[in-house]
Amino acid sequence: MNIAYLSQITNLKISDKNPLDYLKEYDEPGLETVLRSHLIPTSILEWSRGNALPENALTIFIEERVNLLLEALRLKLEGIEFNVFDMGNRTDISS
Repeated sequence: MNIAYLSQITNLKISDKNPLDYLKEYDEPGLETVLRSHLIPTSILEWSRGNALPENALTIFIEERVNLLLEALRLKLEGIEFNVFDMGNRTDISS
């Protein structure tokens, strides 16, 4: 869920930086549109602007991205039924 389409140069430039920091460098008009087109939750941009990540930021980010991906699939597969199984809350019952 942590994939975005970047050029090799951009990827190398940001590779060791905190997302809160590198997003500030790209925070210009139109960035939210780009994030949406890549199915990336805009909450990460809000966190960058506020200079703070919530304690469970990765969980929130992944859940929001999964929901964006599922919505995109529903739109593309209109009329085709599919089921989603959430394995995230599964408990291990091994002894």
